[in-house]
Amino acid sequence: MEIEITRDGSVSLLKPSEEIHFDNYKEVEAILLKEIEEGAKEVVVDLSNVTTLYSMTLGMFNNIASKIAKKGGKFSITNINSDIRRVLKATRLDKLIQIK
Repeated sequence: MEIEITRDGSVSLLKPSEEIHFDNYKEVEAILLKEIEEGAKEVVVDLSNVTTLYSMTLGMFNNIASKIAKKGGKFSITNINSDIRRVLKATRLDKLIQIK
């Protein structure tokens, strides 16, 4: 999977090129954790190329949001479709993950 990474100071924007699913979510998680470890205070994931959130992706986002919050940072997602928004509200992850 290709993930475009743009850094601006302590903000990292990551844009996956395809769906995040069972075969690649660990790769995405490792990249997100590396950004946090390298000092990102805000991590934003652009989901414009993602149409569905699978359960393992929800769990991974929850884990990332918790880890960065413990370091005083923020995790957010942007460019989500209405189906993803509904899933985040139904699982109440919209309370933990900022939606831009």
